[in-house]
Amino acid sequence: MRIIRVTSAYDRKRFIKLPQNIYKNDPNWIAPLEILIREKLNRKKNPFFMHGWAQEFLAVEGEDVLGRILVSDDSRFNAEHNTNVGMFGFFESVNDQNVANALLDEGARVLKEERGRDFLFGPVEFSTNYEYALLVDGFDSPPKAMMTYNPSYYKTLFETWGLVKNRDLFSWYFDESSRMFAEQWKPLVERLQVRYNFTVRPFSLKDFEGDVARCMEIYDYVRSEWYWGSVSLTPEEIKEYAKSLRAFASPDMVLLAESEGKPIGFSITIPDFNEAIRPLNGGLSWFGVPLLGLLRLKSRMKRVKGARVMVLCVLPEYRKKGVAEKLIIDTFNSGYYNMKFNNAELGWTDENNDKITHVLERVGAKRCKRYRVYQKEL
Repeated sequence: MRIIRVTSAYDRKRFIKLPQNIYKNDPNWIAPLEILIREKLNRKKNPFFMHGWAQEFLAVEGEDVLGRILVSDDSRFNAEHNTNVGMFGFFESVNDQNVANALLDEGARVLKEERGRDFLFGPVEFSTNYEYALLVDGFDSPPKAMMTYNPSYYKTLFETWGLVKNRDLFSWYFDESSRMFAEQWKPLVERLQVRYNFTVRPFSLKDFEGDVARCMEIYDYVRSEWYWGSVSLTPEEIKEYAKSLRAFASPDMVLLAESEGKPIGFSITIPDFNEAIRPLNGGLSWFGVPLLGLLRLKSRMKRVKGARVMVLCVLPEYRKKGVAEKLIIDTFNSGYYNMKFNNAELGWTDENNDKITHVLERVGAKRCKRYRVYQKEL
């Protein structure tokens, strides 16, 4: 077995294709669209590479690929958190400790010797503005959009190598019973809305970029408190996220709370496009024709029944005043009556964030999955 750097288009294709083998017998795995993975790894298209560094590796034996890993170095994360960490992500491996050890050893060596980092942190795709954390509990259902999924044995591979828990993160499940439970809070929330003089509205299609900017004002103010490990977004990353939001989200599910014209909170909920892409098996072509695959995807998106609540964010001075609850109730109602959703998942939240935990429990959410972030001194 050898660990090789991914430097060619052939090896990058093998890097992208490996999960098809790892998860071939897992009924809950949903293959991500390979075109999106290629764009993530593209140094010219992913805005992370305007300030960050990353390198992919493969574990190979003959022509067989046994595992993969990507290590990354985000100088902006280290500057904002006063740390000296390197990160690893995109980890996949057969159930063999020797393969996992070899991948993690090489990734750690490169970060230590070539990048000068003294701590390893992950799993993280590039930086904490992308997907991260290892699923450690909740393998009984498929992942929602942009949530991680992995075999249960990865936990043993990581911990045997020497990675230790940094913290756990949770996702929360909403169904029809949650919506009915939240409705009980509606009269109180309406009184609080009058008392504290705030409104909640959908994003404006005519001023979409302006509403994105208003949300970023709130996010930048509160992210260090509510979103552990967060790092500020660059203008290029904001532009890329706004582009994705326009493509996948309904304006009625992206809500902005304001008080006297000032943005005070927002929530972003997207359809669970994992439901739509599941039968595509990572490709967009259908019978070899890309256009047919796109049409099939558009048709399936109209029948999606689930959603993912990506962000719920409120300024500190407007917490415990009904703003978060109002955002959740309006999201429920829009999703149920307009989008015909019957379930949603919010993820994730930090295990130490009691404030948001109490809000979610008050509106009937049920904790459904646990994720873990690991660390190791190099």
